[in-house]
Amino acid sequence: MAGRTYLPRKLEFEDLVKLLVQEHAGMHEGLARVRSAAEKHDFQQASKALRELDPVFRQHVVDEESTVLRLLISKLGVKRAQEEIKVFQQHRPIYNLMQTVIELASKSEGELMAEQARLGALFVHHTVAEEEQVFPKAVDCYRGTRRPEAGTPG
Repeated sequence: MAGRTYLPRKLEFEDLVKLLVQEHAGMHEGLARVRSAAEKHDFQQASKALRELDPVFRQHVVDEESTVLRLLISKLGVKRAQEEIKVFQQHRPIYNLMQTVIELASKSEGELMAEQARLGALFVHHTVAEEEQVFPKAVDCYRGTRRPEAGTPG
């Protein structure tokens, strides 16, 4: 994820989580535009829609990993945050798949359709895990309602 430097946004934690959830909805809409364009064989538009998602996704990842994941690890320890770490480890494959779909938009229609569908499914799985598992746990940790296990920092 080279290029422009992205820094964590300076927001209150719960406001950031709300924004991240809103961004999920926006990224779902962007992926729907990609799918629609691909189905119409408008591969330039599909590629353009993904390129427009790129900076949003990059900023989103920076915020999730530097703020949400950092909080979970500091409050729970690495061992108790393993499931959340696994969810965040999906960021790189999602990003790589986005880049693959952008490249395929100028090449193979069949591959583009398959990879675009794979990207959509992976993204849906990922955002559901964040919204149902990671974010609620992180908010609990932030509010101090989730207790660390004995022997873990926090």
